[in-house]
Amino acid sequence: MKFFDKLGCFIGTLPQECVDACSHSGSCDEGVAFWRKKLDFAVPREKTIEYLKEYGAWTVEELTEKSDEDLAELVLWLACGEIQDGIDWAGVIH
Repeated sequence: MKFFDKLGCFIGTLPQECVDACSHSGSCDEGVAFWRKKLDFAVPREKTIEYLKEYGAWTVEELTEKSDEDLAELVLWLACGEIQDGIDWAGVIH
C-alpha cells in the first residue's frame, strides 16, 4: 500500500486500531513496530528527514543515521497522535 504521493502528502488511511495502539499514554513502541510491519508503512526518506528535523527533537545527523524502518516508525507514531487528537494529518510536509 502506498501512503504518500511524490510531494510527501499522506494519501493512505490508517485503521482506527492502529491509531489507538500507536497513540496511547505510555510507551507505544511495540504497537508502532507491529503496525509499521503489518501495514508495510514506508516513508519517503529525504522528505521525512526534512519533516522530522522541524520538530527540533533530532538533528539532521541523527535522522540520517536512522534506518528507513526507524524513520517510518517515528512518522507513524506522530501521525497517529495527531489523528487521535482530531487533526487532519497531511503527511511529511509542513
